[in-house]
Amino acid sequence: MKSEQINKETDIPNEITSTEITDNLNGTDDISSSSEKESSQSFFSIKSNSSFIAIINICASAFGSGCLTFPHFVDSIGIFNSFLVYIFVSVCLYYSFDFLRGFVVDIKYNSFSVMTEKVLGKNWLIVFAVSSSIFYLIGIINHMNVCYSIFRMLLINEESYKKYYYGMLYLLITYGIEIFLCLYTRYTQSVYLISFVVVIAFSFFIALIIIGGINGLTSEKFESKKFFHPFGDKNITDIVFEFIYAALMYIYGFSYHSTFPTFLGNVNKTGKSSKKINNISFGVICLSYIIISFFGYLYKKAVPGQLFLDRMNEENNFINIFLGVFAFIYLFSLIPHRYITVRDGYKHLIGNKKFNDKIDLIFVITCLFIANCIIFLDQEITRGENDNYNIFSFCSNIFGGLLGVLIAFLLPIINYVTIDEITEMK
Repeated sequence: MKSEQINKETDIPNEITSTEITDNLNGTDDISSSSEKESSQSFFSIKSNSSFIAIINICASAFGSGCLTFPHFVDSIGIFNSFLVYIFVSVCLYYSFDFLRGFVVDIKYNSFSVMTEKVLGKNWLIVFAVSSSIFYLIGIINHMNVCYSIFRMLLINEESYKKYYYGMLYLLITYGIEIFLCLYTRYTQSVYLISFVVVIAFSFFIALIIIGGINGLTSEKFESKKFFHPFGDKNITDIVFEFIYAALMYIYGFSYHSTFPTFLGNVNKTGKSSKKINNISFGVICLSYIIISFFGYLYKKAVPGQLFLDRMNEENNFINIFLGVFAFIYLFSLIPHRYITVRDGYKHLIGNKKFNDKIDLIFVITCLFIANCIIFLDQEITRGENDNYNIFSFCSNIFGGLLGVLIAFLLPIINYVTIDEITEMK
């Protein structure tokens, strides 16, 4: 960014005063009466408003099941090609996060929704709230889908009517747990406990992928065509589509912009400290995805569309059951993390004065009910016994990637340019 900072609070259009900015910390109109203003909590002498916890929260908000598809793109478009696409996407995304970080530090808005509304107006808030809610609900549904697939593997030998019965019972039980966890994340100072679970579980998967990748290392994985042209007889249209799909999925894996201001706002931040938090968290995420992509590519001779899920389908031995339980805990912990952005959207559409715990409970119950219905329809009606056919996941990935472009690039840049129209765009 330029040496000069974005215009300060007094330069913001629409006559936003410094008092109003202060009042909107943590996305509230009256911070003194907001439940978001909590005293910091401690966990093993680590404060919930420390830079370390901010990094943990940010990393946890990025990690998901989507990155387990990255090795497939290395195999489908080539090692060298996928690396170039990944570098291009990650560099662009880093600058979008740096824009957003400078924005949060300078104008003191710790909610993407408040930021969008105050700078761009109510109409843009509606665009953001709707698109981000759909985007993150898609993420929640994808996590639920994999969790249900893991559960369904235990019923592989059961009769069809029993699968329906146990499936509905499973969804009913998990529905209650999901409601509790999503209500728990209402106060962002408490999210770090779930973030620790996510990061520890994700680290376990990375270690497993590295070990499996080393064991699966063979010379045929590094043949010339694997680097540059693994397309065979595919036409140019199919090849272009694979590149676009890979780029969208890489964006999808990095799209944690909506929660970034919230978790950065939990820290007593300055320009220097916020940049450090952003650089470390982004570096950890980038390195993790590179490891998953490369070693996941080596993991098996035939690279699956998504790591681990095919292995758990093979047989119900102890290792696969343990892996399934671990994956279930990891993905289930991501659901309340994703719901933070969904809440941020409808909360500010309704307005802080009208919004209350009862309204939040109604939205949580409704959103998760719709998500669970979609899971049941997708798993038991659309696919049935054909686990390889998953049109919902394919469409949701495409749609999620496109919305990720809006959330990751367009809105931060539009916000940035609106604050200072004469600033040169990067």
